Amino acid sequence: MHNVIVGIDLNRKAPQICYYDRRTKDTQTAPMKSGNEDMSYQDILEKLDEMTESSALSDEKRQSMMRDLETQGTELLMRTFMTLGIEKPGRQIDGIMVTAEVLTRPLVTLIQGVYHNLGIDREHAFIQDYRESMYFHTMYQKQELWTRNVGLFQFSGRSVTFYSMGMDNMTRPIRVQIEEGITIHLSEDRRKWDEQFYNMANASLRQNMYTSLFLMGDTFDKSWAGRSIGLLCKGGRKVFVVDNLFARGACYAAREKTEGKRLGDYLFLGEELVRTNIGMDMIIQGAETYYPLISAGVNWYETEKTCECLLAGPPELVFTISNMEDGMKRLSRMKLTGMPERPPKTSRIRMHLSYASPKRCVIEVEDLGFGEFYPSSGRVWREIWEG
Repeated sequence: MHNVIVGIDLNRKAPQICYYDRRTKDTQTAPMKSGNEDMSYQDILEKLDEMTESSALSDEKRQSMMRDLETQGTELLMRTFMTLGIEKPGRQIDGIMVTAEVLTRPLVTLIQGVYHNLGIDREHAFIQDYRESMYFHTMYQKQELWTRNVGLFQFSGRSVTFYSMGMDNMTRPIRVQIEEGITIHLSEDRRKWDEQFYNMANASLRQNMYTSLFLMGDTFDKSWAGRSIGLLCKGGRKVFVVDNLFARGACYAAREKTEGKRLGDYLFLGEELVRTNIGMDMIIQGAETYYPLISAGVNWYETEKTCECLLAGPPELVFTISNMEDGMKRLSRMKLTGMPERPPKTSRIRMHLSYASPKRCVIEVEDLGFGEFYPSSGRVWREIWEG
């Protein structure tokens, strides 16, 4: 198999893989072999949780444990690829997307490490959460299914959560958002499920007009949901029971990012999106110019910037921060306390900006000195911005 595009739902209990072969234009979804008696995806994710939550581990130990988890994850995923006829992922895979319910920095680092081990370039390897997978799954359906709102009822055991996807057609590009709605917990008495779900669905759907609804999770069954099904189908709504929405959504997203480009008129405003622009006023080629460092509208785990500059004035950095929604600007100062006294433009610094979460920006500044005349002090400053 060559020229394949892959989407993976990293579900702890039942991970799935969806693949699209460009040559045959065939899409298939299959459960991923979760591992063997020695290791499974759930084991790896649980170990990642333990490592993240432990406060007693040194940085060196954390890095060692992360490398071990990346190796184990690579071996498991490679076994899955082998069953699909993919022996050299770096050459045979044109695009791959892993989707998970919640994205954290350790999980993102783990997935990126697996991509690296498999030899897949970053330009072809992506990550997103379930909401964004729902967005791509929806937008790759027939347009008649999403002319109005789209709803998803996600069943997980006896818990049911509703998600609503809507569009603001007054904006350009058209902004799309997915909001989490009601969550209920079904009774231990199965005979009460239909009534409970009916009430939940009625409360969820009466606020907006819905073109289509999706139900996902092995708890849902038509045998107990007679009254509820009648409500869901009311008004000509299209209703689908699916078991692979997130895997397919990940596959469609990988296809969009590598070859599709069919959603350029739409902007998904997901929970993982960085919503602020960050820049600085700098003197470039003799003229004062605004220099952008971080651009809003990109997922936090894909947002990173490193640059070097010379300090022309006091030992501080002044950043301009603006919100992508309202354009409001504010200034934020970062003092470089302890910077050695030097003449103007003889203190070279390296700035690195990255994100630990959508609203948590980490800024690190390193004193590089100025050649042999003013050696580096070795000082490093670090600040975390919230919001």
